[in-house]
Formats: sequence, C-alpha cells, structure tokens
Amino acid sequence: MEDSNKVLYNILTERLELLRTLDKEGDSERRRHVAKETRDLHAPLAHRLGLYQIKTEMEDLALKFTNYDLYKYIALALNEKKSERDAYIERFIAPIREKLTREGFRFTIKGRPKSIHSIAHKMETHHFTDLERIYDLFAIRIILDSPREKEKSDCWQVYSLITDVFQPNPKRLRDWLSVPKENGYESLHTTVLGPDNKWVEVQIRSKRMDEVAEQGVAAHWAYKGVNAAATNVSPNSVYVFTPTGDLRRLPAGATVLDFAFSVHSEVGCHCVGGRIRNQNVSIRQQLENGDQVEILTSPNQKPNQDWLSVVVSSKAKNKIRQALKEIEYKYAAEGRELLERRFKNWKIDFDEGQISKLATKLGYKAVSDMFQSLAQDKIDIHSLRDAFLQLDEHQPLVEREKTEYIPKDGFAAAGLSIEVDQMSNFNYQLSTCCNPKPGDPIFAFISVTKGIRIHRCDCPNAENMRQRYRYRILPAHWAQRKD
Repeated sequence: MEDSNKVLYNILTERLELLRTLDKEGDSERRRHVAKETRDLHAPLAHRLGLYQIKTEMEDLALKFTNYDLYKYIALALNEKKSERDAYIERFIAPIREKLTREGFRFTIKGRPKSIHSIAHKMETHHFTDLERIYDLFAIRIILDSPREKEKSDCWQVYSLITDVFQPNPKRLRDWLSVPKENGYESLHTTVLGPDNKWVEVQIRSKRMDEVAEQGVAAHWAYKGVNAAATNVSPNSVYVFTPTGDLRRLPAGATVLDFAFSVHSEVGCHCVGGRIRNQNVSIRQQLENGDQVEILTSPNQKPNQDWLSVVVSSKAKNKIRQALKEIEYKYAAEGRELLERRFKNWKIDFDEGQISKLATKLGYKAVSDMFQSLAQDKIDIHSLRDAFLQLDEHQPLVEREKTEYIPKDGFAAAGLSIEVDQMSNFNYQLSTCCNPKPGDPIFAFISVTKGIRIHRCDCPNAENMRQRYRYRILPAHWAQRKD
C-alpha cells in the first residue's frame, strides 16, 4: 500500500493507542476531552472508511471515559449472561449449520454480542433502563468460503435456507450486496425470530467481504482494484466533519467556502465564514484532516466574482458561476423593468432595436450588461434617457433636415413675432421641412441639441412627433411684436 494511502489510517490507529492509555490519567478534563473528540470525530471517520474494529473499540472506550456507570453496567450484564448467551447461540446455530452442510457450503459461523456502545445507544434511544428489553443483544455471522463469481448468489441462497428455518422480519432486511456502502462494505443482514421468540440478527457474507468489513481500507488495499475509488485515502484529499459528525471528502487545499457548498448550495451562497476548534475563521481558511466545521451564514451575503479564486472544488466553482448568472439575470430584469417604466412615464417609445444600439454606443457588450448597470446604480437613468434621445436613427425627420437659423427679430420688418406657451423672448429655428410662413398654424418642438424648432401644424413629420414626443411639443402662434 502506498504511503499516501496510510494518512488517515495512521491518524486513527494513533488515536486508538492514545485512548487505550487514558486509564493511567485518572478522571481528568483532558481524558474527557480526548474521549469526546474521539467519539465525535475519529469513530465516525473509522466507520466511513470501513474500519469497524477500530470504530467499535473507539466508541466503547469513549463511553467508558464519558459515562463510566452505564459502561460498567452493560459490561457486567453481558459478562454475567455469557454462558446463557453462548448456550442460546448454539441452539440457534445448530439447525442452520445442518442445512448449510447438507447443501455443500463451506462456511464459518460466529456469534458475538453487540458492542457496549451500540447497546447503550439503543437504551438511550428507546429510553430503556435494563438490557432485558433489548431483543438483539447479539448477532450471528455466517461467512462463506465462496469463489468471487458466486459470492452474491451463495449469500442469497443461504438467506433462503435460514428463512426456511426461522421467520424473518422483512422490515429489518439490509441488502448491501446489490449496492455496497460508500466505504465498500458488502453484506446481507436480516433479523429472524429464533428459539424462545427472541429476535436475532444474522449477517451473511463471503470470506472476502468479511475481511473488507473487519479491516476496512486495509483490506481494500490488499484487494487491489476492489472498490478502491470509494475508500482511497490520498494526499489529494482532505477529510472534515459537519457539526453532526457527517464526513465530507474535499480536494486538498479546500476552504471553508468549499465546505459550505458541499453541504448545500444555499449554505454556500450565504456563507460569511465558519468556526473551527471554537474559533471564527474566514471563508478563505484552508481545511485540515479531522476539522469539524460549522458554517456561519447571513441572509444579506451573496456570491461575487472573487469567490471563484477562493474555492478549489469543481462543485463549488460550478455553483458559484450558476449563482452569479442568476444574480446577473435578476439585475438585468430589474434594470429593464426600471427603464421600461420610466420611458412610459416620459412617453418615450421603448424600441428594442434602438435600445440595443444604445447599449453598443455606450460600450456595453450586451444589452443585459447595460440593464445590470442601471439596476446597480452604475449609470444615471437620466443620462441614459438623453443618450437614447440623441441617437440619430431615432430623431424625427425634422431633426435631420437642414435648417437655417432665424433670430427672434427675423420678422421685425413685418412687425411679427412668435410666442411659444406665452413666451416671446427666446431663440428659435424655422424648420425647412415645412417652411412655416406668417399666418400658418404652427407649433413648437423642443429639440435635444438645437433648441426650439417651429413647424407647421400640417408638417409631414407632425404626426410622428406627436406620437413619439408629445411631451416635447408646445403650443405656438404668430403675434404682433410688442417692442
């Protein structure tokens, strides 16, 4: 086995050795701390890696140092009933052994009590105060010496033979042959009603499966290529825990933010930091093997482009990119809605083609980018309106005609002037598209760049201006000069 594959295995065995020496320290705070840490961190990791012997001993010793009275009660009760239990196991095994031998199976049958920790957990879960109420204090394991190609079929055949003898509980069937656990564990579990109406758990597996179950990753290394991907421990990964003890495998160099996205996308998107070893850390904090990570969130937090340089896992990167696109889409929709509403108030036609030309004119790669800028207050909506109105293609024909400037006293000789909305002291231009003459019905049009323009009411461009720019049209008429 490669040295890189021993990293976590060595961590766990070293911790177990430490746990075995804690008796020497007496009742101390350090002993309780080591026991709790082992129970919450190292035992779940051993379980995930399939190191069941290490996991069981860790849990039992951790219980011994955290709840000695319960540990001692269960240990003594199991010891007192050992001879009774051994006799019962033999009564249970006898008819099974006879059937399997008759069918030509090569096998080994083991009977073992459940672990002290497992029994304690069951007592606490079901609020039992004595062992008598726990029906499955022990389990029977049948280990078949079968060739690899016949392992699964032999296990199911043995299951059929056992259920011919004892009544099974269908709710307690666990098939880890068809779909092994993530750590490579393969076995068939059932619970049957044995002699004296006692429920007994039966585990059926091949010799190879049993070695994997007992030795975990070590057995996988021995069986090269067998589910190696599920249990391979390499320096390219880091193993950390959630506050509830669930294991997360992340790429080496993973940060708190990577961990947050491994928990849930929403947790990642609102992550503001974390807590490791009772200390607050930033989203950039790199994780180490065995860290137990609590994620801190805020409803006001949201992803930004810089986050892509914080994470290393492909899952986190993909989720961040997806979130950024959703944010961009949201801003674009808000900006578009804002511009449409304001244009409607200003009585300006929201022309898609012209809006696209405006975005290009202002240097945006896409119209949506311009809308985003508007929603984020990066561009003033009034300047956007003015730029839109100055688009050459969007000006009415009169705005593109060549005109000549006529000052306000242009008709002085005739004693005439033009009043616009009761104003007479202003500069104006007569549009050459309709050449207004004294006496013609007229109106004034406010040009964006050239001031007030005077048009005949029957100007060929009048209808276009009234439809698009009604708010820029003012009443006008010819009047006698007052000076």
